[in-house]
Amino acid sequence: MTDTSPLRGTLYLWNDRWMLLGHLPANRAHRHVSASLLLGLDGTFELDVEGARRQTRAAVVAPDVSQALNPGQTTMLVAQLDPDSDAWRRLAGSLAGRASMDLPLAEDQAWELAHSADCRALATNLARFLAATGGPPLPLDPRIAAICHYLRETLPERLDAAALAERAGISASRLTHLFREQTGVTLRRFLLYLKITRAMARWQPGMTLSTLAAEAGFYDQPHLVRTARDMFDALPSAYIGTGHFHICRCNEAG
Repeated sequence: MTDTSPLRGTLYLWNDRWMLLGHLPANRAHRHVSASLLLGLDGTFELDVEGARRQTRAAVVAPDVSQALNPGQTTMLVAQLDPDSDAWRRLAGSLAGRASMDLPLAEDQAWELAHSADCRALATNLARFLAATGGPPLPLDPRIAAICHYLRETLPERLDAAALAERAGISASRLTHLFREQTGVTLRRFLLYLKITRAMARWQPGMTLSTLAAEAGFYDQPHLVRTARDMFDALPSAYIGTGHFHICRCNEAG
């Protein structure tokens, strides 16, 4: 039977990040490695962070924190901010170690974000919102920044902490501790996040999960499925393969 469900919104995909704009389904508790920026563009939504529920209009959740979202009928913008990104680090200082906090969202800001015409406009409007809302980006240790960049560029099948530590010029134990301290996540989960983000960007209709797992650098299909359920409470196909979301591949769009 043909699915006649209405279009729910747009999934904006970059090689290193993604955003959802529209009417989203509720999800169960999961832990993004990235920070979650959640904006109700025309109303409030219910957010559960580490078992504590609240109604809010705009919120940020720190990396690797358990969360669940029930948007109801609210038009949402959900942006995933990498733990080493300036975007997240502009907000991190205000959290002061807390798992989550509410943010101010003016009506003109909400309208501007809701009516972003394309990838470039959405990225520009979100950057403007973050600049107005957050402070200067918290500094990131250059050794950790270099490791994050290296993992993005190489996306190794297995994590070799000793080799990464040698590259950074510190011991493996020091690197492990410093990485978690600076980003809020472990090296292993950061690498898995990079792989699942690649899977989101590369998924095409008709592609099998086995093929997607291989192209994204996972050991096998079950490894991809476990990671996706843990980090997103959904497989990439839940958003890309249902036809409910228009897909904007932003690197291709320019």
